[in-house]
Amino acid sequence: MMRNSINAASPCPRESGDPAIYKLGPRLRGGTAHFTRWIFVLLSCVLVAILSACADGPPSSTPPDMTFANLQPIEVNASSVDVIDNYKPPLQDPNIEHTFQMPPYVAAERLLRHQLAVVGTENTLRAIIEDASVTREELPQDKGLASYFEQQPAARLKAKMLVRFELVDPHAPDIIIGRAEVIARREKTLTEGLSPAERDQAYFSLTNDLMDDVNDGLRSTVKNTFGKKD
Repeated sequence: MMRNSINAASPCPRESGDPAIYKLGPRLRGGTAHFTRWIFVLLSCVLVAILSACADGPPSSTPPDMTFANLQPIEVNASSVDVIDNYKPPLQDPNIEHTFQMPPYVAAERLLRHQLAVVGTENTLRAIIEDASVTREELPQDKGLASYFEQQPAARLKAKMLVRFELVDPHAPDIIIGRAEVIARREKTLTEGLSPAERDQAYFSLTNDLMDDVNDGLRSTVKNTFGKKD
């Protein structure tokens, strides 16, 4: 009988709940839920930041435009200048000039229109872009131990510009009074692992250097041949 009364007075806490455990239980459960929500919010923020970074990708860089506004125009003894782009890019390997943000043939046309200033009263000077090509040559890669510690040359770019000049009488355009040529060549080596922005900057640099050489040719050959004589 004593055993039965004790069992009735002290039931198992797992069946009916000990008052002390019952009062403490909700606080534990509430704290755990709050902590879990806080962890979930934190992980969600981290995940959103990672996904945003992956979606945006590396920062892009747009090369500056080529206006040639800093160059002093060259006076030619003609009443007009016709700039003619005869170059037709192949649009296939190994040529890559058509992939430039500023293709050399576009840059050359801008340069010629800006630089050739007419000061004469007769004749027409024709500036004809015959070649404005850029080819890409893949370079062999070193597979040795050093290749793991330094960037290797990956490709060589070869650029060529050929502009032909003809002075003609507009009433007899087939008769050439004077002629000249400006030829410029440049090369540039690309290293492996370039980002798209770095690649575009390399293309811009190559084109800009090529235009500098063409402008030097304008100041020497074209000015001496077609410049106004004092």
